[in-house]
Amino acid sequence: MNKKVLKRTTSIVISIARWVFLISVGYIALYPLFVMVSNSLMTMEDVLDQSVVYIPKTLTLDNFKTAIEKLNFLTALKSTLLIPVLSGMIEVATCAITAYGFARFNFKEKNILFGLVIATIAVPSTLLMIPQYTGFYNFDPLKAVTIFNKITGGNAHINLLNTGFTMWLPAIFSVGLRSGVFIFIYRQFFKGLPKEFEEAAYVDGANPFTAFLRVIVPSSTVAIITVTVFSLVWHWNEYYITNMFLLEDNRPLSVMLKIIAGDTKLANGVRMAGALIFIIPVLVIYLILQRKFIKSIDKVGIVG
Repeated sequence: MNKKVLKRTTSIVISIARWVFLISVGYIALYPLFVMVSNSLMTMEDVLDQSVVYIPKTLTLDNFKTAIEKLNFLTALKSTLLIPVLSGMIEVATCAITAYGFARFNFKEKNILFGLVIATIAVPSTLLMIPQYTGFYNFDPLKAVTIFNKITGGNAHINLLNTGFTMWLPAIFSVGLRSGVFIFIYRQFFKGLPKEFEEAAYVDGANPFTAFLRVIVPSSTVAIITVTVFSLVWHWNEYYITNMFLLEDNRPLSVMLKIIAGDTKLANGVRMAGALIFIIPVLVIYLILQRKFIKSIDKVGIVG
């Protein structure tokens, strides 16, 4: 009887400890979001009232209205979707193709090239900004513009700054934001897939590219979901590159949020409302994909 009581008591204590731990972690994770929502709904009177801590006496949406105006929301959202987010989606596709080449084909200096891909993970993107800025300001692929100027005696000049090409081009060639991480994730997953998949496709007359599209891609949902979520979040939040390469008329939401966050003339509630507006799309996407994303992380992590 004592053993049963001891066992039941131990089980109850473990359950209580588990719940205390989960609630504590949840509180730490959700507290900033709670404060953000609370402050964004406060009037200036509530902010100045020391008796008001978290729950406003008067709810207001004026902070959101002001934040939307200061963010230049529609223009900034359009820029965010067309440049950083589109670049992220391009990377999801191009990095898959690049990683498939590393995982399935043998070619000269393969290990050295993949080593360089891994090295890009360790190099902060901020270190590459100045050479990238110079390259985009005087865009001259394969010295084509220089040769053209010598032949024609002209002074042609291609400036890609303040255009989406500053992010689209690196994404197309799998050297964009966090591309090294995406290639690594894809490669590890592709190496775990049975080669019999492609061999069966080759017997049916498929070429490597067709086999990749029709066999490998449908079998790689978990890896694609993982990379897609990471890519969306990282490109949505990217500030330094977009701030450097894009001017006022093309600034995305991340840059505009930084601007209003540093504006001391704005009320704290407006800044909080702006931050809330900024994170809501990402939260919605994560809530929709979170179950598949967690399963994907598990499967991608143990493959290879």
